Amino acid sequence: MNVVLFNPRAQKAHRRLPLSLLMIARVLSQPWDLVDGNVEPDAEARLFALCAAPGAVLLVTVMPGPQLGVATPLCRRLKARYPGLTVVWGGYFATVYPDAAARDSGVDIVVIGQGERTLPELLDALGSGADVAAVPGVAVWRDGALVKGPARPTVRPSDFPDPPYERLDMERYAARTFLGKRTFNHHASAGCPYFCNFCAVVNMFEGKWIPDPADHVVRIVRRLATEHRADAIEFHDNNFFAWEKRVAEVSRGIAPLGVSWWGEGRIDTMLGFCGATWEAMARSGLRMVFFGAESGDQDAIDGMDKGGLTVADTRALNRLARRHGIRPEFSFVLANPGDPERDVERSLALVKDLKRDNPDCEIILYLYTPVPLPGMYDEAKKQGFSLPDTLDAWLSPEWSGYDRRRNPRTPWITGALVDTVYDFETVLHARYPTVSDLGLHPWQRRALRVLSELRWRNGWFRAPYELRLLQKAWRYRRPEEMGF
Repeated sequence: MNVVLFNPRAQKAHRRLPLSLLMIARVLSQPWDLVDGNVEPDAEARLFALCAAPGAVLLVTVMPGPQLGVATPLCRRLKARYPGLTVVWGGYFATVYPDAAARDSGVDIVVIGQGERTLPELLDALGSGADVAAVPGVAVWRDGALVKGPARPTVRPSDFPDPPYERLDMERYAARTFLGKRTFNHHASAGCPYFCNFCAVVNMFEGKWIPDPADHVVRIVRRLATEHRADAIEFHDNNFFAWEKRVAEVSRGIAPLGVSWWGEGRIDTMLGFCGATWEAMARSGLRMVFFGAESGDQDAIDGMDKGGLTVADTRALNRLARRHGIRPEFSFVLANPGDPERDVERSLALVKDLKRDNPDCEIILYLYTPVPLPGMYDEAKKQGFSLPDTLDAWLSPEWSGYDRRRNPRTPWITGALVDTVYDFETVLHARYPTVSDLGLHPWQRRALRVLSELRWRNGWFRAPYELRLLQKAWRYRRPEEMGF
C-alpha cells in the first residue's frame, strides 16, 4: 500500500512545518511520501504521480478557507483520474463538519480528531477489506447518512516518536519572522481545558488538555536549535500556558538555547502566574503571547462561556505583560448575539484603552461566526442561521470567508456594523502597524502612522479610503494573516 500525505496550500508565504501530517507519518508502518503545497512549486504534479500507484491511499489535512478551496477540486480530479484511489480527509474542517466532507465525491473517508491511533487501524482495515466504519474515529457517508465509528480518546503527542524531520527539506521551513531569521513551529500538547462556546477546539477535544512533559518540550526545542539552527519557535498549541509549573520548567530549560518564542494562553490563567514565572518566561526569550480578549462587553464575554474572564482582567494583563517586556496579542470576536452594536462599541473603546496603556500590544479583530456548540449557536439558529451541508456550498462566494471570521453570515450583523469594525481596523493598523509584517519598510510605517494620527486621536474612523489604498498598494498584511 502506497500512502501519500498531502498538505494543501494554506496561504501566501505560509512556511510552517506540516505538523498534523508529521504526527501521522511517525506512526505509519507503510511506506509514505509527503507533498506540501505550501513549499513545493510542483506539488500538484508530484501528487498526481504518486497517486497513480495501484492501491494508493491519500491522506489530506484540511483547514477551512484556502486549504478547503484547494483540496476540494483537487481531490475530485484525483478521484476522477484514479478511481481506485482512497481519499481520506482529516484535520479541523473534517472534524467539525464531517457530514459535508464525507458526502463529497472527492472524499471516501473522514477521520475525526487526532489521527495517531486512528490512521494505522484504518490502513489495516483497508488492507484487509474490513469495514472501515467500525474503526474508532472514522466516519463515512453511506445510504444518505453519516456513519461513524466509536469516538477516539485524546492521546498525548509525546507518547509517539519524534516528528520525522529527517524526511523533510528543513531549509524550506526556516521562516523569517519577527521572532527570528530561522523560525520553526512545534505542537507540545493536545486540546484545551476550557469550553468557550465559539471555539471549534471544543468540538475536537471536548475540554481535554494533555500536555507533553516539560523535559520533552525542551528536548525538541534543543533538537531544532542544534540540528536545524532554529533561533525562534512558534508553539501552535491551543493553550500552551495552561499549567504554570510546566511553563516555568520549559522556560528555564530553553533559556540557554537563545531562542525567541511565541505561544497561546488564557488571560485569567496567566494573570495568576507568580512574578518568578513571568521573569523566567521573559529571560527565556518569550516575545509574544496570543490571548483571547474576545470583547469589551462583559455580557458578551459571559455569553461565550469564558470561565470567569473579565474585561478588567484584559486591562490588567496588558499592563503586566508590558512590565515584563512580553508583547500581548489580543484577539477579539465581535458582534455577538444579544446586543451586537453594544458589543462592538465597547470592544473598540477597549482597544483604544489597551493601546493607550501599552502601544506595543497587538490587536486582531474578528467577527463572530457560529460553530456547532451549545450556547450562542443555539441563538443563531433561532434567528435563522444554518451552516452549509456540502463542500460546494462552503466554497460559494458568500461562505468562502466564513471560517476566517471575515465574512459572517449571521442574520443580526448588519452591513453598517461590519463597516464600523473594518473602518476602525484600517485606522488601527495604520496608526499601529503590526510588528509581524516584515515587508513594510520603516518609512512606510512612519507614513502610515503620520497619516492616521488625526483620525485615531479624534475618532474619525469612517471611510478611511486613503489608508486602505496605501495598505493595499504596500501589501500590508494584518497580524492574523501572518501564519501563526
